[in-house]
Amino acid sequence: MKTRVMTALAIILVVALPVAFGGWLLELLALFILLSTAFEWMHVRRDFNSWPVYVYPLTVVLVILTRFIPEHYTYIIYALGVCFFFSLPVFVENFSLPDSYYCLTYFILFSLIYHAIGYLVAEYMYLWTIVFATYGSDTGAWFVGSYFGKHKMNPRISPKKSWEGFFGGIVFGFLLSLIVSFLYADSLNGYLNTLLCCLCPVVAELGDLCFSAIKRSNKVKDFSNLLPGHGGVLDRVDSLMMNILLFGILHVLLIV
Repeated sequence: MKTRVMTALAIILVVALPVAFGGWLLELLALFILLSTAFEWMHVRRDFNSWPVYVYPLTVVLVILTRFIPEHYTYIIYALGVCFFFSLPVFVENFSLPDSYYCLTYFILFSLIYHAIGYLVAEYMYLWTIVFATYGSDTGAWFVGSYFGKHKMNPRISPKKSWEGFFGGIVFGFLLSLIVSFLYADSLNGYLNTLLCCLCPVVAELGDLCFSAIKRSNKVKDFSNLLPGHGGVLDRVDSLMMNILLFGILHVLLIV
């Protein structure tokens, strides 16, 4: 427990300034998360150590390019990425077709997330709402589930999650993010901020289950042990990443 608490405090210290002020600090944090989650995502695959060494860095580069190259060329990057991952099993014996699908999923998913982070860098206060909704939901689900959980939600994917915890997390995440956002909501789009308060707690729960399914499919408990007592970076930000993806969708619909 002591190790877990100390690691949690260290995480808070590292992310506090980027979340509070956005800008280049948030860009650096996003880049670190991109690099670490790509490695963790691939590392759980059984044959990862026998993959070509260029798969990991090239995947990260492709994700970064989808955000920073001129929009006119975005299609080309996606097309090249898809062709690369689909063709790699033809030429590399220890890179299977399931490995190809797995890496392709990361490329598509995190290029969309990284693109949404671009919106957040410029309008970082939305990230405050997302963070409080996400981790408020996580905390509420743990508390209500621990004390009142009786009806299992999906034992095949996550044996400990209950429906009581699910709804408790949604309520707590919604209330916490809504109340806290009153402090800064005047500078945000009211519809977008309110939708984030309502939807992020739900998507956070879904995101946690989706990433749990990935770990269970690969027969691992955590994506890595980089954060003592907490697993890997991806174990800590899985729900947050899904909510940043949600933010990107809502931002395009309501603002762009």
